[in-house]
Amino acid sequence: MSSPSFIIEKLVHGGFGLSHDKDGRVLLIEGVIPGETVTANLIEKGKTLKKGTAAKILEPSPQRIPAPCSLYGQCGGCDFQHMPYPCQLQLKMEILQELLKRAGNSSLRQAADTLLLPLLPSSEQFHYRQRIRLQVDEQQVVGFHRRRSHDCVGIKSCLLAGPEINHCLQELLPHPSFHRLRPHMQGMEILLNPDSSKLILLIHFQRKPRPKDIENVRKLVRELTGLVVIFLIGENFALSGPYCDEQEEDRVTLSFTLPPLPPHTDRPLVLSWETGGFCQVNLQQNITLINTTLDCCKITKEESLLDLFCGMGNFSLPLAERAKSVLGIEGQASAIRSARKNSDQAGQANTEFRKRPIHQACEELVQENRKFDCVVIDPPRQGVPGLADKLFILCRKRLVYISCDPATLCRDLGELLDQGFSLTTLQPLDMFPQTHHIETVALLEKV
Repeated sequence: MSSPSFIIEKLVHGGFGLSHDKDGRVLLIEGVIPGETVTANLIEKGKTLKKGTAAKILEPSPQRIPAPCSLYGQCGGCDFQHMPYPCQLQLKMEILQELLKRAGNSSLRQAADTLLLPLLPSSEQFHYRQRIRLQVDEQQVVGFHRRRSHDCVGIKSCLLAGPEINHCLQELLPHPSFHRLRPHMQGMEILLNPDSSKLILLIHFQRKPRPKDIENVRKLVRELTGLVVIFLIGENFALSGPYCDEQEEDRVTLSFTLPPLPPHTDRPLVLSWETGGFCQVNLQQNITLINTTLDCCKITKEESLLDLFCGMGNFSLPLAERAKSVLGIEGQASAIRSARKNSDQAGQANTEFRKRPIHQACEELVQENRKFDCVVIDPPRQGVPGLADKLFILCRKRLVYISCDPATLCRDLGELLDQGFSLTTLQPLDMFPQTHHIETVALLEKV
């Protein structure tokens, strides 16, 4: 008996191809392009929704290309490599439009046709990541998780990682000292320091390191090209390290230099962060994101700014170059330390950074009757449910929302519009080529 075939109608949130079975139930299929006819292997089956992966492409799209990575389809990372880059951009736009048109707020539905700007492409489609995290599974395979699995696909290089990272990985994996450490590892992160082009290795260890472990770590630092610092971290012990040569002790932090961005900034700014802290992995596209955010903020010397989820100052520092004052708030202590250090080193006297949970901080600011001309918010993937009323009170003129998840963006924008904001700009960016992820900058104004 032949397998049933499905016609892919469109792509939806998550990068799935949408189809329907003979009973009208929705089927979401991975690894497809609109217009294709495919068979599918089902992986989830519910009463009204089924999920699957493409088993056989019966009628391929003219856009379909061979994936450049030999592990594509096994590794759980990339999911758009079967399309050329212009096709990826177009489909991401259509996914975002679809979410907006399905939103409960009528202004959002109109925005899909009237406000949504063309997606800003990444200058690099491959080798753009300055950080990768690898897992070590129970069989001691080092790599990325398979889709829907804790088992790993072993890798020796990654097409999304910077060349320095791949070179380090190829030296690291066969090294005898690494083999002695691997049975006690849960995973590891390789981080490129953009300003120095040197590498930091953060090893996630299952137990507190012993003298023999430290000996192996030090040997790796001595013998691997470009690797200058190693840290060990685990659930049951504090960060161990840095393990490095004495002359490298100033390299335990990472940094990139943001170039001048006229008319917003007139000088370069150094943005540094601690190992284990957060910085956008696509640094060239991060510069585009910063510039887009500055364009939306339109900050002046007479205006105050509130930066929520400020991190190490990715937006706070360049905005402080023009603002009267900047208050940055973040829940992570290391990020606040970095933000303060970065601002001090830039000689900025108009910034303040506080460590607080964001919802708690907004409640406190409302009680203090604080107001800010502009508010910038860059939340994690879950967004900021239930915060719209506080943001409306705190913001005098403009709110700029930077989103890494278009579904939670639509939910939060709907709540903000219900409070009385007006949406004036929607600018998507492609921060993660070869994947379905979409970054969006939204400008809302009080009228």
